Amino acid sequence: MKGYKIVQWNDAVSKVCNSRDNPLYKEAGLHWSRPTIWAKEDSEPRFDTEKPFLYSLVRNHGKSLTKDHIVYIGLTTAPRSRFGNHETAHEIVKKNGQVKFSYAPVDFISGKNRIERIGKALEEIEHLLIWAVRSKDMCNERKCFTLPGMGKNGGNAWHIFNTGYRFCGRMPREIVFPWMIAKLGRDRTAKPR
Repeated sequence: MKGYKIVQWNDAVSKVCNSRDNPLYKEAGLHWSRPTIWAKEDSEPRFDTEKPFLYSLVRNHGKSLTKDHIVYIGLTTAPRSRFGNHETAHEIVKKNGQVKFSYAPVDFISGKNRIERIGKALEEIEHLLIWAVRSKDMCNERKCFTLPGMGKNGGNAWHIFNTGYRFCGRMPREIVFPWMIAKLGRDRTAKPR
């Protein structure tokens, strides 16, 4: 498959349900907003929806040779109450350098692909995004070592489409899990000299 790269992860997933009533892959579209600055004096970032969404915190600092470091990926089902006491996010915002906030409401592609439990689905997508963009800069302490289907509760197979803001090529255009393969954008993270 031209243009795809295998994203490394741990063991193989042994069974994935595939029947007429339960399609192999659930499809989800994420349209990422253009990042806005989350200033140190602001208690929460700016967003204009009350619907559940996934979000990303992006750091840029002067001494870095690259830009748009995704340092945190999270989710919220109640946006107005999420950021009031979000300790990790506030610690990231307090660091030197500029922090930006981008969010993506999830469009679950419908039909036979219907999602029963939205909260569980959002969490699975969050896990997959963390795995796909993970770097040494990530501040996600939890969810870095699990994938949907690991543990006693089964997970879904996913085909995730990322559109909108590109994070200088750091966010994959598509994620297919399992097996996880990502169609990457061009790497434009190098700063001009």
